[in-house]
Amino acid sequence: MSSEDILMLLKDKKDFTSGAEIAERLKITRTAVWKRIKLLRKRGYKIEASPSKGYKLIRSPDFSIEGIKASLSNQSSIIGRKILFLDDIGSTNTYAMGLAEKGYPDGSVIISNCQTGGKGRLGRSWFSPPDKNLYMSIILKPSIPPMDAPIITLMSAVACISAIKNFLPSASIKWPNDLMISEKKFGGILTEIKADMDSIFYAVVGIGINVNIEAEEMPDEIREYATSIKIETGKKQARNKIAIDILKEMDKWYSIFSNNGKRLISEEWLRLSSTIGRAVKAVIGENIFQGTAQGIDENGMLILRLSDNSIKKISAGDVTHLRQAEQ
Repeated sequence: MSSEDILMLLKDKKDFTSGAEIAERLKITRTAVWKRIKLLRKRGYKIEASPSKGYKLIRSPDFSIEGIKASLSNQSSIIGRKILFLDDIGSTNTYAMGLAEKGYPDGSVIISNCQTGGKGRLGRSWFSPPDKNLYMSIILKPSIPPMDAPIITLMSAVACISAIKNFLPSASIKWPNDLMISEKKFGGILTEIKADMDSIFYAVVGIGINVNIEAEEMPDEIREYATSIKIETGKKQARNKIAIDILKEMDKWYSIFSNNGKRLISEEWLRLSSTIGRAVKAVIGENIFQGTAQGIDENGMLILRLSDNSIKKISAGDVTHLRQAEQ
């Protein structure tokens, strides 16, 4: 029995729940109930206590492992079966890959309040201050050939935007993994894989979402191009709610993927993408390609039609949406 069990009982009732009822339902003593109530209070939960009525949940904190676990515990799922919550870590992806090497199961989730060495694509860093945003990594062990690995990133982007649309209806995906609103980036995905020629041993999907950070708190080099959910909505958001929604969508789309749903993922990615049909510039090492994004192929590569009407497929690189004046 854990604090999450008590939290679930309190969430199920809008009124008071007696200590005797909690003790009976969870098969523990009244003293054990009180100890766990005290622990929840220390972790930011406001719980009213009445000698004659029992306990009532008044307010939950913005971010807590108990809240996330309690919200996911009633569903039969792969994603979130095991959740680790860290206050501070170098990189959730690096930590998750270490756990995957030790045999942590498919669907394990690592969430941190802060990263000191957050990783972005192409060797870049990811700005990860404490108490503001969402940083998490998910261990996946799909039974797919390595050639299908890029679909994991597309699947993750679909899951994230499907969840974020509850807060930002016009949010979209910029190929392959940027989460966008108003032509600014508020989140990204980094997928790292260990595989051989024949199989994938594991994949780690890192997800970073700018939730409550303000523009003035961002480094100068990203302020022009980055935003957050709070900036776009004008109000502070509960990180727990966003994390829970993303994990539920990840579980849904991972199930689809595991049941030969690659085509469905590609179709949904196309529906949610703001890249297709746009004039774009793709920078790949020393090479620059400019053209119109026509679509993606069966492996998630971006299909560009260049100015000479030839087709170029892009597997990795920096893609920029061009305004009309830049074309």
